[in-house]
Amino acid sequence: MNFRPRIKGWAAFVAVALAGCGPSGEDRAAQPEVSPSGPAASAFFIPSLKAAGESIDLNSFRGRVALLDFWATWCPPCRSELPELARLFEELKDQGFVLVGMTVDQGAAESVAQAVGRFEIPYPVGLAGPDIQAAYGGIRAVPTKFLLDAQGKVRKSYLGVVPVEQLRADISALLAETKGAPASP
Repeated sequence: MNFRPRIKGWAAFVAVALAGCGPSGEDRAAQPEVSPSGPAASAFFIPSLKAAGESIDLNSFRGRVALLDFWATWCPPCRSELPELARLFEELKDQGFVLVGMTVDQGAAESVAQAVGRFEIPYPVGLAGPDIQAAYGGIRAVPTKFLLDAQGKVRKSYLGVVPVEQLRADISALLAETKGAPASP
């Protein structure tokens, strides 16, 4: 029995699962970048795709550790991360953590909301148009994530699929840092 085709098939599956989707479908490997004290995150006010007529405002998350997940409904690696991100959000939300889905799908908010509605996502999801994508350096591939500290500074960025254990460790470190910080006047 020849196992080479099976091994090649599994290798291809793993490569796709660990890569990201570029705007034209090209794959990208996960590449976290660390910033000990990064620049302030670009503020945004985007339409919510979970609550019609409402918006998501980055400033409303001040004082909490936030993970901004730029993703797309058409991106298989992005979709593969959704269940783990949902569990991570549920696990840490009561400790001062928020996760915001920032879909880069194109089209009217109503049609994108229908596509997003196919997934069970317990955290806020908004439509990140070209202006928001540009404000974050131009999102060249999805998934792309930005981890913000409680002061709204970008502390880490991730390109591609990131192991949930790494995200949990990075988020937990910022949550611990936030709890150890002196109270602001």
